[in-house]
Amino acid sequence: MEMRFIIRRIVIIALMIFACFLLQTSIFSHIRIAGVVPNLLIIVTSSFGFMKGRRFGGIVGFCCGIILDLFNGALFGFYALVFLIIGYLNGMLRKLFYGDDLKLPLLFVAISDLVYGFVVYLAMFFIRSKVDIGFYFMNIMMPEMVYTVCAMIPLYFLLEYAMRKMDQVDTKRSAHRVD
Repeated sequence: MEMRFIIRRIVIIALMIFACFLLQTSIFSHIRIAGVVPNLLIIVTSSFGFMKGRRFGGIVGFCCGIILDLFNGALFGFYALVFLIIGYLNGMLRKLFYGDDLKLPLLFVAISDLVYGFVVYLAMFFIRSKVDIGFYFMNIMMPEMVYTVCAMIPLYFLLEYAMRKMDQVDTKRSAHRVD
């Protein structure tokens, strides 16, 4: 694949990540349900992981985490590591993925959001002796997971469409290059 097409793909994915970050931190922060905001970056990380594989999921997850670290992180690199692992683990499930079936992606995103919530709880609250995990689970983790899964439905189709279009363009270009 030519370098300009690789750069174009990187720019498109970076714009998707940044758009989801802006939506999550601006618009959805004003449309809180049960006091939580959907985690659009978990959706992006998980989706790219199970659509494209471990390496791709890890890279996209790392980029999503770095953006969160730059703007929200108390521990720089924490979110990058968490999202990288989530993207990588979702990429391991690529063999189970079928583009038109929404049940497995919904399940993967729900589990990813719960794992994310639990890791954040451990790192941010448990270490500081705030050990009421039942309260955190029922009032933060579960509502966020439900809201994230609901927000995933339209976002997933947009991400899948964009990835399918990029793959089609790459396939056409590589077919024309064969001499």
